[in-house]
Formats: sequence, C-alpha cells, structure tokens
Amino acid sequence: MPSISAIIITKNEEKNLPRCLSTLTCADQIVVLDSGSTDGTLEIARSFKAEVFTEEWKGYTAQKNSAIEKAKGDWIVSLDADEEFSTEAQEDIRRIVAKGDPAVDGYFFRRKVFYLGKWITHGDWYPDHVVRLWRRGKGRYEGGRVHESVRVDGRVEYLASEILHYTYRDVEDQKERMCKYAKLWAQDQFGRRRAFHVMDLWLRPPARFLRAILLKFGWMDGWRGWLIAWMCAQEVAMKYRNLRGLWREGGS
Repeated sequence: MPSISAIIITKNEEKNLPRCLSTLTCADQIVVLDSGSTDGTLEIARSFKAEVFTEEWKGYTAQKNSAIEKAKGDWIVSLDADEEFSTEAQEDIRRIVAKGDPAVDGYFFRRKVFYLGKWITHGDWYPDHVVRLWRRGKGRYEGGRVHESVRVDGRVEYLASEILHYTYRDVEDQKERMCKYAKLWAQDQFGRRRAFHVMDLWLRPPARFLRAILLKFGWMDGWRGWLIAWMCAQEVAMKYRNLRGLWREGGS
C-alpha cells in the first residue's frame, strides 16, 4: 500500500486544528509546519502524532513548499488548518492511493465554504476546485504572497467529493483579511511591474459582483450570496486602489 503524507501550515490555530487533523486518518505521516504559535497549536499537533517543525514565515507559497520538502509519503495531501476532508473525500483518497492509476498524478476536490451559519453552494465560492492530492515529486505550490495553488506536472482529474472550509468568524474578520490580502496582491503585482489602469478600478469590481450574483447564481444563497458578491467586489476595488497607491508612491 503506497504511503500518504499530509502537510499543514499553522500559526495560532488551536481552535481549528483538532477538526482538521481528525480527518487525516488516511495519512501515514502528518507534517505541521508552524510559524510561531503562542497558543496550544503545537501541543494539539503532537497529540495527533504529527511531526512538528518551526520556521519563520516566508509567505504562503514558500511555507507550503517547505512543508512538502518534509513529506516522505508516495502521495501528498494538503489542508489549511481551517479545512477538513469530508467523509467522501477521505474515502476517495484511500481508493485512489490503493488503486494507483499511473496515468493520473493529481486530483482536484470541490471546496465548500461555511459562511455565517450556512454552507454556500453557488456564486464565486462554489464549487471552488483545488488540488489537494498529488504524487510526491509531481506537485509544488505556485503563486505570490497570497492565493497560492498547486501546479501538478502531469494529468489531473476532478473529484466530486468536498473539502469543507470554515472561513471567516464574522464580517469584521472577513474585512480584516480582505484588506490584508488586497495589500499582498498589490505588492506582488507592483513587484512584477503591472501597470495600473483606471478602467480596472471602474470596471472590475462591478463585473465581479455581476458574475457572482447572476452568472454563477449567487442569489440562490439568499442574503449571504448577495453579501459575498458585494464583499468580493469590494476586495477587487481594494486591490486596484492599493496598486494605484504603490505606483503613486514609488512608480516611475
């Protein structure tokens, strides 16, 4: 039976980590790479027999790739601390690894978000396809300081099973993270010398809202769907305002 390694990056995740780790019974090795937790994260990780490593924060992409380097299994699964594999996803992982189809090197799961007391099943947030299972040596994280994703060197298939994502605690938490991610995105884009165009600021936010609420049926999630579409549009506006600010401060 091929072996499985699970990788998770953490910082102060004592509230989320037990739920996440409890769905990794399929893993022969659990790698937890921490970046300075001051709560009970490390003790919880060790109670689940995880191999715990501590490194300074290098950004999402670099941190997760560092965790990959510590994985020893034939297959790698990856979760964020505020996620868990559904029962169906756990069964799929066991089946796939046991079957060992040599033609496939990675798998997409559907990620479903729990938002303000309800599972979201439409709009921009569902189905959010993410690669979270791949052969060791075939996958690496790519991206900037935020919005990283796995690039698999080989064939990737889609699964119907889900990763469950317990996202923002409340709207204020969402706003704080939106501001953080928008700044990181702008810094990445400015570093790549992406030009700011005023039309991006005028057109992209409403386009994002209309895509989510109409083209992807976000309205079917009720008031939460409308709120998600509005907040996503606001984040897009923040990104381009931040990019404009960076060009005004340091661009030429």
